Amino acid sequence: YALDLAAVMFSPGNKAERARMGRAVSEGERVLDMFAGIGYFTLPMARAGAAVTAVERNPTAFRYLVENTMRNGVDGLVEPYRADCREVIEAGLDGGPVDRVVMGYYGAWEYLDSALDALAPGGTLHMHETTPEHLVFERPIERLEAAAAEADRSVEILDTRRVKSHSEGVVHVVVDAQVD
Repeated sequence: YALDLAAVMFSPGNKAERARMGRAVSEGERVLDMFAGIGYFTLPMARAGAAVTAVERNPTAFRYLVENTMRNGVDGLVEPYRADCREVIEAGLDGGPVDRVVMGYYGAWEYLDSALDALAPGGTLHMHETTPEHLVFERPIERLEAAAAEADRSVEILDTRRVKSHSEGVVHVVVDAQVD
């Protein structure tokens, strides 16, 4: 990864999660990375053969995202957008709804309506959140189920993981779900 640590966020504690995302996808799968940053999750998924729509609104992070796709030889599999992910989804994704949505932003739950709009029935959603220890995994699952119910969709929780400690009493977690 090319990056400037003074200008963009990078968390070495997410190493296992980045690698896991490369194993989670299948070749030819269509993925939306709603908060792509410099390509933390985009690059491993594209290296595995997924076609990734990578959205990042921070201009500095976006510049590194584009550079990193070229450095990793996956620029033909990544369609980068420097925009708000909601605007990209509202404008319509090429090819329609995607097979998988990655929400690697701690406040991702606020974007669940857009994520569900982008996700094909039967698709997989990966939602990251920082959660107080006493609400792991209750709060992120409740938020996901409520958003799905509002969209008249059903959710099956596939997996839950603690990624790392975020701060005292707060944990970075991921909820993986299939959404019908």
